Amino acid sequence: MPVYEYQCESCDHRYTLLVRGKESEELPTCPQCGGENVRKLISSVSVVRSASDKGKDRGQSLAEVDPTKPQEVARHFREHGSRFGDDDFRGTDTWHDAIDRVAEGGPTLDE
Repeated sequence: MPVYEYQCESCDHRYTLLVRGKESEELPTCPQCGGENVRKLISSVSVVRSASDKGKDRGQSLAEVDPTKPQEVARHFREHGSRFGDDDFRGTDTWHDAIDRVAEGGPTLDE
């Protein structure tokens, strides 16, 4: 059974409902104010993926990057780094500063 999100246009209240069958076609009244001016929202979706799938994504996306060009590597990780997960230091300010510096032509850690 799907879970839908709604927003009342009268009082701006947001709420979720577990909806069954034909009920999904009917807009429910607002549980806060009882208003009937309600709209269904588009919800975000969460996808659970295995470590193996994440590893495959890393390999495929990095295959398109020339490892001899630090600026290209840095731009790639600046644009795509967050999709690889939160299992390392990539979310830190230090990492973002270093990637931005290299992507803009600044020195690498080896220079």
